[in-house]
Amino acid sequence: MKRLILAVSIAGLALSGCTSAMNTVKKPGRMNESGQIRPCHRDDYDAQACGNSIFNKKVIGKIHVDQPMADVRAIMRHDAEKRSTTGSTESWGYVTDYENREMTWIAFRDGVVISITKEPWSRD
Repeated sequence: MKRLILAVSIAGLALSGCTSAMNTVKKPGRMNESGQIRPCHRDDYDAQACGNSIFNKKVIGKIHVDQPMADVRAIMRHDAEKRSTTGSTESWGYVTDYENREMTWIAFRDGVVISITKEPWSRD
């Protein structure tokens, strides 16, 4: 009887330890106090891009045409995953759908948003 009670006690402690460990895992796609976005947990290829896409998808809808570049930076709160410059146009690309490999591009001219487009994203 004592062995049974001991076995049940040990199993209960082990189970509660696993549960508390699972509850302390931080959710991906959230920005911490130091400005870093938490990566996904189970993605073997690019866990950070996965976490970024979760974060980006939540805030990208606040961006609109004619918005100043500084406002876009404040909304996004981190550097773009990709950047390009063509003539007088600068574009920032943010991964917004990791599973479907989609990137949202924000194009600027003279420091204001001129277009927002979605394009397939290829991993470099």
